[in-house]
Amino acid sequence: MNNKLVIAVLASAVLFGCQNTSSGTQESSTTTNSYSSMASSALFAAANAWGQQNQQSSTLADAIQQSTNVTSEQALGGVGSLLALAQNNLGESQNSELAGLIPGYDSLQSTGLTAMIANNETVKSAFTALGMDPSLISTFVPIILQTLQSQGASSSLLSSLGTIWQ
Repeated sequence: MNNKLVIAVLASAVLFGCQNTSSGTQESSTTTNSYSSMASSALFAAANAWGQQNQQSSTLADAIQQSTNVTSEQALGGVGSLLALAQNNLGESQNSELAGLIPGYDSLQSTGLTAMIANNETVKSAFTALGMDPSLISTFVPIILQTLQSQGASSSLLSSLGTIWQ
């Protein structure tokens, strides 16, 4: 099962990379639908793996689910995508602080989410692949920041995350 997950995640990462580097090229709707389906499957698999490894991450997903009209898997995938972006952009000390606040934060790399999420555009693509409107990012971010603040996150970390997730 883990090998299939790794293969799906890696395939999705390659597809994300291909999509981001193919400027000016027209893709057929079949290719786009196939890509979207594969990306969505990989993101759901990675989000579920991350969620199962970290039962406490479901508390944050529950808070997002209560404030939005998304499924548990979509909430986990969205949070995971945003945290993967943070992991790629924060320094070592802030990543360590975030790891102390969010159990399983370090496991994002092993699920492949960190490899798939390189910038804000790939977060938007992840939300779309998960069946969510990318405008929901602006709903997820304040909930995550508020949760982190209530857990004692430093103002420096919260500021950095706010900048990364703009």
